Amino acid sequence: MCSIFGFNDIEKSHLSDLFMNSMRHRGPDHEGTTTIGGWVIGHQRLSIIDTSDDANQPMEWQDGVIAFNGEIYNYKELSSSKLSNIKLNTHSDTEVLLRCLHRYGLSILHELNGMFAFSWFDAKRKKMILCRDRFGVKPIHWMKQDGVIYYASEIRPLAKINHTSDFEYDVIDAFVEDTATDYNELTFLKGVYQVPPGHYLEIDASGDVRCVRWYKGSDFLVDQGAFVNEESILDYYEDILTDAVRIRLRSDVPVCITLSGGLDSTIIYTLAKENLSSSIKPFHFMHPGSLTDESHIVSQLVERFGDSFCSITAPPQEGFEELELAMKASEFPIWNSSALGYLRTYENIKNSGFKVVLEGHGSDEQLGGYPYMIQAACNDYIKSGNYGKAIETHFIAHMTENSALQQKRGGAKTYLLLLKTLLKCHLTATPSFDEVVDNAFHYKILPIVFRAFDRLTMSQSVESRAPFMDYRIVELNRQLPLDQKISDIGSKAILRKLLKRKGLNFIYENRAKMGFASDLPVFFNDQDNKSKIAQLIDGPTQQRYMGLKRSALRSLDKDYIIWSDIDPIWKCFALQWMEQYYTNISTNNIPE
Repeated sequence: MCSIFGFNDIEKSHLSDLFMNSMRHRGPDHEGTTTIGGWVIGHQRLSIIDTSDDANQPMEWQDGVIAFNGEIYNYKELSSSKLSNIKLNTHSDTEVLLRCLHRYGLSILHELNGMFAFSWFDAKRKKMILCRDRFGVKPIHWMKQDGVIYYASEIRPLAKINHTSDFEYDVIDAFVEDTATDYNELTFLKGVYQVPPGHYLEIDASGDVRCVRWYKGSDFLVDQGAFVNEESILDYYEDILTDAVRIRLRSDVPVCITLSGGLDSTIIYTLAKENLSSSIKPFHFMHPGSLTDESHIVSQLVERFGDSFCSITAPPQEGFEELELAMKASEFPIWNSSALGYLRTYENIKNSGFKVVLEGHGSDEQLGGYPYMIQAACNDYIKSGNYGKAIETHFIAHMTENSALQQKRGGAKTYLLLLKTLLKCHLTATPSFDEVVDNAFHYKILPIVFRAFDRLTMSQSVESRAPFMDYRIVELNRQLPLDQKISDIGSKAILRKLLKRKGLNFIYENRAKMGFASDLPVFFNDQDNKSKIAQLIDGPTQQRYMGLKRSALRSLDKDYIIWSDIDPIWKCFALQWMEQYYTNISTNNIPE
């Protein structure tokens, strides 16, 4: 994992220092620049595969130069099948990618299994390519100013060059209304864009930019014969997910995993230990004494494999200064202040000597892991007249709600909601399960998840890998029947069935949705934090967000802030804080 940057004006070469100073946390092991075809191309390296100097970047081969951020997990297979008659100079995935681009051009993208954002200057065609992986796991941003095109892994250096703190209000409004960001080519700053997932930019010698969609959603041929019965489906799914984990364990530095006690990280850990005999080390973030603490589940899991986990304990109180660090690392707000806990976790992982962590991101947004998605499946059954399955699914959604997060409704309210759901489905148009999941994948949830876990891990020079984002798993999940996603066993049914197969009843029978949850009310009820947040929120506010401000101040006035009060407080505070921060950056008042 690394940072990349560049611009097509070699007379501005002095700006390389600005990029490097802004993003050194992404690549502390080596940094370098080169010039070709009027472009300055820069790279900062976090050494993971082939840690020798030979694999440093930017990397050149004949008529091309590449600066690459991410991992090509199947680089060994590509080397054998595509470059079998070529003697390589390194053991790196970067060289495999560069040589494949040289030999096959951009058609090779469809055979890459990885997360990546790279710039490749093709000297033969005199074109710069800025390419992003299928689902946008890795970032690449760009802008054009005074005829010069700039690109970078993060927004901060572009903001410093742009000298503007003007917000893109379509993005801000989506954050306020849906907590959605990073879902299209726009960023929160006017004039700064991102390459959309599954696209590349082609920039010619005159500076003209063409955006090309290269991924169409069908790079994996799913074996339809595996759908003959449930056992066959489970075998097939386990084989592919195991292979996704296997290739993500490839590393020349130690690999660890974050375990939350939920389905996603548990199945990854179990496959790594049981199917692959991996020595992967688990880390767990604990909240001793809190209802959100799941360390007892993690302890039971690791003991099964004769293992132990490294515990990261939430402090009795986290301060405002720590929140500011998490905000800076994120570049723009995420869904709440849980970035504090994530940041502490990755800091501990780094200090324990690890550079790579496996995580369970992406499963919920494909298999319908959130209560509102399960409710959409209930709606589908109502529309089809299958009321028995509708009632069953409605109560699965109820079981997924978590009392520790103050989501749980009482029995009477649950039955009342069922009645309302029945009436609503017959009287109004409601989105289908597939529509709701697709919305979460492309708009509402997953894009902001990718930014959060890219920025927060990389702020600590740690690389996050997500087996559920293997394109084979994504395309297979899209073809799974609904009863492999939501069934009487619970949400994300296929994962529960796999865990049941392996005797992990204490995991699959726990239906409440937790995930990684910091104990946020503790933070917001601390008087010092509360006072500083209120002071910032009470400052000048744009008219379009006055309603949000009033709601935030009402919540802050309460004697005790609960989970449901936090959303308006967080959003109003985060926007106010970010406006000040980027105003200072654009006027060069903040050294980076």
